[in-house]
Amino acid sequence: MDLDDRLVGHWSSVPFSYGVMEASELGLLADGQGWSSWFNADALCVTRLRWRCPEPGVLELHARWSVQGTPGDGPGSPAFATMEPAEPLAEVTRHRYVLGPVEPMPGADPLAAVTFEEPVEFCHHFAAGPKEISAEEDPTFSAVPYQ
Repeated sequence: MDLDDRLVGHWSSVPFSYGVMEASELGLLADGQGWSSWFNADALCVTRLRWRCPEPGVLELHARWSVQGTPGDGPGSPAFATMEPAEPLAEVTRHRYVLGPVEPMPGADPLAAVTFEEPVEFCHHFAAGPKEISAEEDPTFSAVPYQ
C-alpha cells in the first residue's frame, strides 16, 4: 500500500477557519482507511474513505459512503446528535499536497499543516493533530464499524 506516513493522524481546518462558520477534519488511519468531515452549527457530513498516495505529494481519496445529520453540542471533534442512513459512494479524487508550517492568521505562530492545491471538504489548510488515532474516533463508527 502506498501511504505517506506523515499524513497518518487527525487533521483539522479549525485554526484556519477564523471568521468562517464551518470547518472540516480528516482522520487518516495507518491501515489506509479513514474519514473526512464537514460541519457547521446546523449540519455534519462524514465521508468514510480509503486513502493512498499513488505518487509523492498526491493524496488519493476513495469515498465509500457518506452520512449526514445534525451535530451535538459537546466539545472537541464533531459528533452526531441525529444521523440519516448511510449513502454509498464510489468517488475517487486526487489532491496535490505539501506538508509544512502555515500561519493560521497574519502574525500568528505557524502550525504544522498539510496544504492542498485543490480543497478537501472545502478547505485548503489542515493543522496537524494527534498522530495516534483510532477508527472509534470516526463520528460514524457506531453506525457502521470498520472491517
